[in-house]
Amino acid sequence: MPSNNDLLTADQLIKAGKYKEARPILENFIKFHRDDMLAWQLYAETWPTVEDRKRVWGYCLKVNPNNAEARRALSMLDAPQAPSRQLPTPASRRPKISWFFILFAGTAFVFIFFLIRLVFSVLSLQPADPSSYRHTSPVEYYLYVPKGYSDDRIWPLFVGIHGSGGSGLDCWNMWQPYAEKEGFVLLCPSIPGDAGGYYLDVGERTVWSAVNAVQQDYLVSSRMFMAGFSAGAYFIQGFGAHYPNAVSGLAILSTGYATTGFPRVPVILVIGGADNPESLQVNAALASYLSQNGYDVEYHILQGVGHWATNETKELVIELFRKTITK
Repeated sequence: MPSNNDLLTADQLIKAGKYKEARPILENFIKFHRDDMLAWQLYAETWPTVEDRKRVWGYCLKVNPNNAEARRALSMLDAPQAPSRQLPTPASRRPKISWFFILFAGTAFVFIFFLIRLVFSVLSLQPADPSSYRHTSPVEYYLYVPKGYSDDRIWPLFVGIHGSGGSGLDCWNMWQPYAEKEGFVLLCPSIPGDAGGYYLDVGERTVWSAVNAVQQDYLVSSRMFMAGFSAGAYFIQGFGAHYPNAVSGLAILSTGYATTGFPRVPVILVIGGADNPESLQVNAALASYLSQNGYDVEYHILQGVGHWATNETKELVIELFRKTITK
């Protein structure tokens, strides 16, 4: 069961600008404490736009219909935002430019030029702007097709499934940088639900609607590699059990629940050592079951990590993905 320590951890991550890391911690907390307004407030802060925050407070009102604080927060977001103004600098206070300043500025320009080149090389694994890759029909999903795509071969299909209260954009931000580098078509559907989760049948219909739409336009494998986080990790277990011939590998990340009966494909379990103790027990039991029953399974506990996905998590998943496409 999540505790106030989780709120403290999330608050510290938010103050450090690590909004994506704080978000799943709060989602898990809200799942058990739906009337905790501090948790909802922190959760809203992890989202970048006004529309995102409206969606969060809308979910809050859905489960707390009479809460005045939630209504007040939503009304404040609905209020028009005044444009910021910048006062002109009086002529008497404008700084004088010296030759020393010009020389310094020239040197700084050269330094910044090379720094920018370095930054661009580092950002090669940063996600692209997802707005032009969002589709709304027949369901909402985010799709990325590598620049070198052609119909002369079948391309691997990588499907990312978000946690409760999230959307396909979460998975886009997580996996899109790897899609171009590793050469797979990335599909991130948004499964309808709220911060408490979503139903398996709704999720399956959503995934298949998105997959069928992609298959109409692109030559992708009939078997998909699936990576799910939190509620998404539990979802892909059930999906694999229902459609064993449709998956090539499963990356089960930070799941709090486990099922059996999914196909004998490569599986990876990753969870943070500072995650919910009950979830750690679930992962250990699932890893033991899979190993004893002959599954190709990897199990990783990342020490000092809570309920979020780190760069190490992503690298471990990509290593498993590579193994599935060589088979």
